Amino acid sequence: MYEIELRINKKHRRAAGYIAQKVISELTPKYIIAITGENRTGKAATAHALGVKLRKEGIKSKVIHMANYYKLSCKEREKARMDSNFELVGPNELDWERLNQNIADFKEGKSSILPLRDGINYQTDLLQVDFKEIEVLIINGLYALFLDDANLKVYIESTYEETIEEEPIPVGEQPDKFKKLVWNKEHSFVRKQKNNANFFVDFTTNFEDYYL
Repeated sequence: MYEIELRINKKHRRAAGYIAQKVISELTPKYIIAITGENRTGKAATAHALGVKLRKEGIKSKVIHMANYYKLSCKEREKARMDSNFELVGPNELDWERLNQNIADFKEGKSSILPLRDGINYQTDLLQVDFKEIEVLIINGLYALFLDDANLKVYIESTYEETIEEEPIPVGEQPDKFKKLVWNKEHSFVRKQKNNANFFVDFTTNFEDYYL
């Protein structure tokens, strides 16, 4: 996403370190990691920090943000959600066919065309990626653990409320009533994925609890 601003700090790097240890211990060709958690709990930051950590270990990875895979633009999605009384909020808003094709291309070591959301101009651009030398694919998003292909499924235990207690939202970025309704619906889907996880990250206990 063009406009994404990652606030990567010690807790994300520590989590990435523990995840990297797990990956290195069981690395297989074309390994896939899925990371999920509620909004603002550090999915993208942890994914990026993990990619950096793996690179330092000599492992090439690529990060995919599932927020790039919405079928509708931000404005169109907002209208559709309101028109449906928020019933449309959920995994079906994503273009799973395109995401699964990108994953298949990764597995085959082929070039692939990935969507890249331009949040300033409300459009989706296309990015060509060569997966030939990429060893690990890191997919982060609200619905990442619904992916059957992932070798490692990471669930971030922190809630949105716990996160903003530790890291207050900057002035001007607080969610309005509409966004809160959307997030509540999205978080219900996030919690449904917990049983799919095989690796858990908990930032709330001294930012040091990472466990299988």
